[in-house]
Amino acid sequence: IDDILKNDSSGRKVYLMGESFGGLLAPSVALRRQSKLDGLIMINPATSYDETSWDSFAPLLTSLRHLESENANQEERSFPSVYSVLGGAALAATVPDDTQFQRMVSLIQDSPPINDVSEVTDLLKTLRSSFGILEERLPPAALEHRITQLLPVGAATVNPRLNRLNVSTLVIAGSDDSMLPSQTEAKRLVKILPNADKIDIKGSGHFVLDDRVNLTSLLINSARLDPLQIIDPKYDPITDWTAPTPEEIQNAIEKQVQNFRDLTSPIFFSTDEDGKRHKGLHFLPKQDEGPLLFVANHQFGGLDLGMVISQLLEECNLPVRGMAHPVVFQAGNQTGQGGIGDVGGASYDTPLTPSGPISTFQRFGAVMVTPRNYYRLMQTKQAALLFPGGVREVFHGKDEAYQLFWPNSTDFVRTAARFNATIVPLSALGAADSVNIYVDAPDVLKLPFIGERVKEQSRNVVSARFNRENEDELFTPPVAIPTIPARNYFVFGKSMSTVGVDHKDLEACATLYREVKVEVERGFEDVLRVRDNDPFKDTIKRIAYEKATQKKAPTFSMQELNENL
Repeated sequence: IDDILKNDSSGRKVYLMGESFGGLLAPSVALRRQSKLDGLIMINPATSYDETSWDSFAPLLTSLRHLESENANQEERSFPSVYSVLGGAALAATVPDDTQFQRMVSLIQDSPPINDVSEVTDLLKTLRSSFGILEERLPPAALEHRITQLLPVGAATVNPRLNRLNVSTLVIAGSDDSMLPSQTEAKRLVKILPNADKIDIKGSGHFVLDDRVNLTSLLINSARLDPLQIIDPKYDPITDWTAPTPEEIQNAIEKQVQNFRDLTSPIFFSTDEDGKRHKGLHFLPKQDEGPLLFVANHQFGGLDLGMVISQLLEECNLPVRGMAHPVVFQAGNQTGQGGIGDVGGASYDTPLTPSGPISTFQRFGAVMVTPRNYYRLMQTKQAALLFPGGVREVFHGKDEAYQLFWPNSTDFVRTAARFNATIVPLSALGAADSVNIYVDAPDVLKLPFIGERVKEQSRNVVSARFNRENEDELFTPPVAIPTIPARNYFVFGKSMSTVGVDHKDLEACATLYREVKVEVERGFEDVLRVRDNDPFKDTIKRIAYEKATQKKAPTFSMQELNENL
């Protein structure tokens, strides 16, 4: 391959791909011929060889060849060799993923029964032939040479030089690879390689390229490689984004949101200008009146976003741009089925961006929470959903349900006031009552053996707050066990106009900030005061009622909710 690249003068595009051991050889060639390559694809690369135990296990496996007798008679040779059987078993345990393994089992189970001695003989010949493939394609001596010589030397040579590799690179990793730590290796490579992206293939093992994966689509839709040059480098996720179609909305709801709805039977309330609550979202302000900013608490686990976004789309035809943590967008580069509330799931029928095909999460408006993105959403008069409490609320402690952990900064109010946005407080309840928390997140760091590792992982997570270090934001969940899902309630509070609020007036902005916070807390107080009166608070009773009647289970009365007015 090196010679071919060295002598190639055709001017055509050249992409070099290596899988497994080839994923170690390919970058070694690329380092020598960078100017000749337009892209590099590494699939479950063996650059992670040093992190495995194959250097200890493989020599034991290859030593089994010495158990074979060179003078074995024809009957003995009709049986598979010890090396081929145990080697095949080792490969069967590490190469296939669950789906592939089930296919293998199904083929065996569907085999016709044996009826006579001749069929036994044929079976032994088939076994010998099948197991012999390993011995023919990868003889013990070749495997031993590869394990003891090529892989360790190759890894030691290539890995220290990877930071010099400027070729556009796509790393593809099977999330369930049992032969190599491919998913971890992909994360390491994109940090080291100057010009690399990664794609995690959910549910795939070491053999990624089966009939479930369309490699052509992965390459075509990779903005890093872009072999057909079909991606518009000028795509702007703020101004070029378009709302999903009714068909896309319905499809996402059916696949992802409906299960949450069935379990939690969410009730939505809106509030009029006098502070009175009403069932439904009829009293939300219209988007044509200027930019909208929904400011909400983040429920435990952060799994209710899909219900909020889908309800706003369905009931109000209101596309709202969720401001999401950077981790969401790292996870969004995984492939698989996605939904409004699912951070994974790149769909190759959705628009392409300079960072690749957008996930379904992004398709429904999510953007990374940064000061610049938030500023531009308000500037372009869009609707945004902001969670000031962020990770701290998502991973709150045992006695911290329905408490706000907002920063002291009033920046989101100042930006809203700059563009005369309308702020709508949102109080969300229910998720905290659906889990039992046993160890709070800060205490997880104190646990023996795992505490330091968890702390290091949290430190490596990019903070969502631009003015804070990664160490200041604890991206570590508490030890919690889900219980029966409680009913969810979403109270959209009294709208607050920023017209007339000078964004340079720090005191006025601080006052409005406190009012927003108080309104969110009022939503907590109202629901917590009356939800015991919900005739269908009990989950089993509620689900049974809704399945039997195909109707939403009723809740407490509006009179009860408004009795403090």
